[in-house]
This record gives sequence, C-alpha cells and structure tokens, in this order.
Amino acid sequence: MPDPTPTPRLPLPLRKQKAVQAAWKPLLLQWLVPGAGYWLIGEKGRAKAFVAVWAVFCLLGAFQMQFGAVDGVKGGILVPVFGAWLPTLGALATAGIGPVYGIFAWTFGGTGTEPVRTLTQEYGATYVMVAGLLNWLCCFDLWDRITGRWVFRLPKDEQAQLTKGE
Repeated sequence: MPDPTPTPRLPLPLRKQKAVQAAWKPLLLQWLVPGAGYWLIGEKGRAKAFVAVWAVFCLLGAFQMQFGAVDGVKGGILVPVFGAWLPTLGALATAGIGPVYGIFAWTFGGTGTEPVRTLTQEYGATYVMVAGLLNWLCCFDLWDRITGRWVFRLPKDEQAQLTKGE
C-alpha cells in the first residue's frame, strides 16, 4: 500500500477585522494616489505600470475635453445629480481617479455643461472614467492580494506549485 503523504496546504486568507486592519491603509493610499497602494505592499513594477496608464488616460481626457470645447463651453465629467441614478453612477465611476476628480468636476463638470458635449469631449470623459474604473479594480485586486485571496483564483496546478515552494 502506498504511504499517503500529507499535502501541504495554502494559508487561509485573512477574514473580517484582520482583513480590514491589514488592508485599509494601502486601499486608502491607492485611491488618494493611484499606484501608491501597490508601492506600499512592495509591488513596485505593478505600481509604476499602473501610474503610467492612469496618467496617460487622465491627460488624454483632459486634453480632449479642453480642446474639444465648442464656443468655450467645456463639459463631459459626470457629477452626482440628486434623483438621477445614471449620472450619479457615472460620477462614482469617475471618482475612482481620486482627489483629482474634484479638479476635473470643477473644470469640466456640472449639470449646466453636460448637454453641450461634442464627440471629442465625450471621448475625453470616457478616458477619465476608464481611469477611475481601473483604479477601483486595482483597489479590489489590492484587497485580494493583501488578504491572501488571490491565490485561490489561480488554477489548481499553480496552487500546487506554490505549496511546494517552486
């Protein structure tokens, strides 16, 4: 009879209060300064790549909204509107860019400017919204990485390699 060898197990992910205590600071930093959360946990390459993509999208968006203005009317950034869920949802998505959202909303947002958009301004607003959504996704990824949940999303063979230390 073959001798059953114990299979090494992956460590369990952090739960509840321990997960929140471990992750709140990197998550807050990630929202305040995109890429800072990854930098804090030691993933500097990922942080640099994300900051580069985030900056390019925000700059492209700003240029397109600035130079796509017709008769000096700027617009494009969605701001929360009481009683209207779609602009508010778009504003929450765009708010993922961090405190820079306040500058964008002040410069290119507002309910008075939104109906007067050109296609160029719409593309610019979309770039900024995608940068915000990307940062929200990075926050979810940071949560998984800090709490140890990311390992369980790997295929079984890669999980087995991690348990063996390869």
